[in-house]
Amino acid sequence: MTSIGSHDESPHLPHAHALTWGVAALPHRGPKRELSTERIVDAAIEIADADGLEAVSMGKVAAAVGVAPMSLYRYVTGKDDLLLLMFDRASEVTVPSTGGSWRERVKQWALFVRATYDAHPWLADLPPSATPTTPNRLAILEAGLVALEEVDAPDRMKVPTLLLLLGYIALYARASSDADVDDEVRRALPELVTDERFPLLAPAVREGMFEPRQPDDGRGFGFGLSRLLDGIERWLERNEPDDADERMPAAIVADKQVREAAKAVAEAREQLRRAESKAADAVAKATERLRAAEAKTEAAEAKAAAKADAKAAKAEAKRAKRD
Repeated sequence: MTSIGSHDESPHLPHAHALTWGVAALPHRGPKRELSTERIVDAAIEIADADGLEAVSMGKVAAAVGVAPMSLYRYVTGKDDLLLLMFDRASEVTVPSTGGSWRERVKQWALFVRATYDAHPWLADLPPSATPTTPNRLAILEAGLVALEEVDAPDRMKVPTLLLLLGYIALYARASSDADVDDEVRRALPELVTDERFPLLAPAVREGMFEPRQPDDGRGFGFGLSRLLDGIERWLERNEPDDADERMPAAIVADKQVREAAKAVAEAREQLRRAESKAADAVAKATERLRAAEAKTEAAEAKAAAKADAKAAKAEAKRAKRD
């Protein structure tokens, strides 16, 4: 733990946090005089950028900087410390203010933050905390507050709004990656996702919803971001306090009665779906039958009319001949 300042009542920070805030005691130089915390963190980030966060280990980082693994512990106390330092370093982003409405500024802020996640995809494996504790993560919030500066709302509402957007950015970065999807499983999905079990999802799967996609061109992310901004804008226009959220007990997800009720609802929906399908089929067949009957009647009426016209024409011809 590292103390900030010289007073006894100063808070003590874990070593990694103290490093991010620049208040940690520097280690004595070892044999590798050019080694530093910054170089170690940069090497770890390079490994994560190339091969993912799971590829980062103290041994690989040590090899990358040319020292024995134990030498790293003079600078970081372990992998958890290293990950926190990586998270903060890779989160450094500068958002230039270009004016415009609050919505335009927040959108630009979100796009800059997303660019950081694009540069370091593994950031999405370390979800943002509800309480950021490192300088660069806090600086992201500060930049977001600048974008919202002209919005007539208290900071206690602005900060959760920015955390909501940060959560979306991180979740989208994680969800838009298909790196962990087995190709054989993907090909099997149209058969596994049946109409009986997933009546609403199955048609979309058959149409290729989960087929490999080209890299996101921004429309998917932009759609979600715009909808979130729509909601924020509507909330600002409403200018009313939100209702207190009701939180369900965590154990409800495993409650036997709730599971049985959910199963009964699913079965009822399946019966309803089948009944509606049967009704739709009956409507289609009745429509076809009635249209055929109408066509037959119309054909008979047309034939009768033609016959009557022919008879009338013949009679008229006889009268004309007599005259």
